[in-house]
Amino acid sequence: MRMTGYGGLVAMGVRAAVVLLLLCVGSAAHAGKRVALVIGNSAYQHAGELANTRNDATDMAAALRAHGFQVIDGFDLDKPAFERKVRDFAVALVGAEVGVFFYAGHGIQVSGQNYLVPVDAQLKTASALDFEMVRLDLVQRTMEREAPTNILFLDACRDNPLAPNLARAMGTRSTDIGRGLAAAESGIGTLISFSTQPGNVALDGAGRNSPFAGALLKQLTSSNDDLSAMLIAVRNDVMRETQRRQVPWEHSALTGRFYFSPPAGAPAAQPSAPVPPAAPPPAIAALPPQGTVRSPAIIAGAGALFPYPIYALWSEAYKKETGVALSYQSVGSRGGIRQIQTGTAVFGATDVPLQAVDLQRDALVQFPTVMGGVVVIVNIDGVKAGELTLDGPILARIFLGEIKSWNDPAIQRLNPALRLPSQPIVAVHRSDESATSYVLTHYLSKVSPDWRTRVGANTAVQWPAGLGGRGNDGVANTVAQTKGSIGYAEYAYARHNNLTFARLVNRDGRAVAPNAATLMAAASNANWEATPGFGVILTDTSGAESWPMASASFVVMRKQPDDPAATREALKFFAWAFANGDRLAEQLLYAPMPDNVVGAIQRLWAAEIRDASGRPLLARPN
Repeated sequence: MRMTGYGGLVAMGVRAAVVLLLLCVGSAAHAGKRVALVIGNSAYQHAGELANTRNDATDMAAALRAHGFQVIDGFDLDKPAFERKVRDFAVALVGAEVGVFFYAGHGIQVSGQNYLVPVDAQLKTASALDFEMVRLDLVQRTMEREAPTNILFLDACRDNPLAPNLARAMGTRSTDIGRGLAAAESGIGTLISFSTQPGNVALDGAGRNSPFAGALLKQLTSSNDDLSAMLIAVRNDVMRETQRRQVPWEHSALTGRFYFSPPAGAPAAQPSAPVPPAAPPPAIAALPPQGTVRSPAIIAGAGALFPYPIYALWSEAYKKETGVALSYQSVGSRGGIRQIQTGTAVFGATDVPLQAVDLQRDALVQFPTVMGGVVVIVNIDGVKAGELTLDGPILARIFLGEIKSWNDPAIQRLNPALRLPSQPIVAVHRSDESATSYVLTHYLSKVSPDWRTRVGANTAVQWPAGLGGRGNDGVANTVAQTKGSIGYAEYAYARHNNLTFARLVNRDGRAVAPNAATLMAAASNANWEATPGFGVILTDTSGAESWPMASASFVVMRKQPDDPAATREALKFFAWAFANGDRLAEQLLYAPMPDNVVGAIQRLWAAEIRDASGRPLLARPN
């Protein structure tokens, strides 16, 4: 989906998608066949025209032809024409070494599946999913069947004006419709690039090209860097142009370096070790095999989506100072843990901390890097942001379905100055697994014995009542569309989207609002070092200023890594971030770790992360 205004960032709220196959397997003379499909849809028959998608596709086709690609292009394609172009692409890919797909136009995600929208789509019936749109995974599968190296660029995350039609047609299933595109996974030898993070919408741009397409074209026409370095430069340019509201995202399972235009004297594609039969599953981004030399200029990490924007911003600033960049794949907390367990990443990131038994079993070290929180959001007639106050027991009874109207005496006692309506309460929860649900249910389990015994705490639970929505967007959209509703969302998302939040009464009996100060107060009052792996869940912490539902994102590393040099570089990056990155974190509405916690983390590094001889990889700063 494209939009001419901006919606928000993940963690910040930014989320849009571009799928780009950029692996370069040829020299200036282009040894090996390379084929590209470039589509630009602008003149939508049942929605407003997109300003520059045709320009984006035209310029991209020209740039790829200049790099020796056989280009199949199409503009303003209806469903039959779109499918014909994909079939032509499949035929042309036979015998190719590299395939590239670039799409500019509307896209939509439904139940985690991504669809590209032809210009004749109306989306007025639920059957439109099958008969009016083109599934992205169809294009990806077509490429991966024929070519060993594939790159997909999707500049398809603009705000889609047709989505409300589909929502009305799907009825109660409309909460399965998300903003932007859903995170996609690469098969081995494939890279997928989105113009912004999954679940966000991207800017269309005021000039000839969108911010993403313009930055990508700049690299294609002027850079001799490999694809990984190009995409880091694209991300930095887009963040700069959009004031960090849009953060390009990618998922890679490439097995070697790719050059569109290799530097003088260098091969276009550096050979990589053969992939063994027991290769990692496609969900894991492949890194060079153990025993090969990893470039010291790039730190490889993977994991949770929540810290992705701040890691990207820290990486930009750190590279300017040191020349070392961070390559972080936001594959989800489970994917990040899997990669550190299998040794395919230098560090993994998770929003739900590992338990002591898991850390001990795999000889891992865990520490927090940055904080956020969970915010209660409401849609009540006459109630503005911060006016309503709730406490934990009342919140638990609402989500249990026991308190049914807003003028219930228990709520009214906490809000004597508010004239609350007799409106029925509709509780809205996440229908997918999420750290946000984990924080909420962990808090409710602490403050309500009934909740603890009947529901419990987890990333997904059996909700006793209410409606479900996928992602922050699904919950927020359902709350916005449902009078009398209450839900929850990640703190930065709620702030960036100006959602109506409620105050909460904390453990010390104070009604507090969610902000950086109350999040940091929760962290400062927690007993981090007494918890194995710093695995503190910052719910219902003591302190007069503490927000009751704060949370941290964690990094996991090996105690004795196979690649000590790479791990040392990762530690140096996080040491720099703790010393210099607080202001950048606050700009993106994260709460930085308090100084006392940072000191404890650095003591952990010196004590437990060591090389084979037992020496600390990074001495504790004075």
